[in-house]
Amino acid sequence: MTPALVSRHPVSLARLSGLAYVIIILSGIFAQIVVRGGLIDWQDASATALAIQTDDALFRLGILADFLVFALDIFLAVTFYRLFVAVDRGVALFALSARLVMSAVMVTALLAETAPLLLLGDTPIAGQLDPEAAGVWSLVFLGLHNEGYILGLMLFGLHCGALGILLTRSRYFPTFLGLLMGLSGLSYVALGVVHFGLPALSGVGGMLLLPAALPEFVFAGWLLVRGLNRRQWQAQIEADGSHSERT
Repeated sequence: MTPALVSRHPVSLARLSGLAYVIIILSGIFAQIVVRGGLIDWQDASATALAIQTDDALFRLGILADFLVFALDIFLAVTFYRLFVAVDRGVALFALSARLVMSAVMVTALLAETAPLLLLGDTPIAGQLDPEAAGVWSLVFLGLHNEGYILGLMLFGLHCGALGILLTRSRYFPTFLGLLMGLSGLSYVALGVVHFGLPALSGVGGMLLLPAALPEFVFAGWLLVRGLNRRQWQAQIEADGSHSERT
């Protein structure tokens, strides 16, 4: 294991990761539930347009909250790699890649969410559209954002699954965290499969949100409060170094 890949302060790095994770969770809840859940009516384009125009500042704040989430996701992709590379470099690299690709997909989807700012605001584009048509097109773009968001969650499910493997195999985190994150990963992937492949079972999708999200709260809280077992961390680093020398 090269020294550049290993943190000299693993407990501090774990707690910093936990803080970032908590911010991600709170910002994501704000953007998804408070902003989009409060402003978007999928059955009424006109009502949605009016709500966005009325609470324009809230809508923009939701976009910024999402951007904060994705910026911190990139940060966590790197810190988690540093925390788990000694467990299995290949799985840690897969987890890193899945989270980075997820961030790229989510940011692309977020671009669609900015469409109402052009179509409903005081812009040259909005001035050329009939208000009713602008409202419909705004809802269409918001729908595209929603589909991209779910695709991103499926990729996040792959990340959580890899993270579950790493947590279970590590010596410095309790095994139950790995099992919980594995459950989270399966739930996120299942959520996407139901949404795209089994629309008749769309009602089941909502039931998958609890087993998908709850383990994240537990893991983030553990990182923030407990960090990791530094003695076991050091033992695993030394064992990995010895293995590398023999091979």
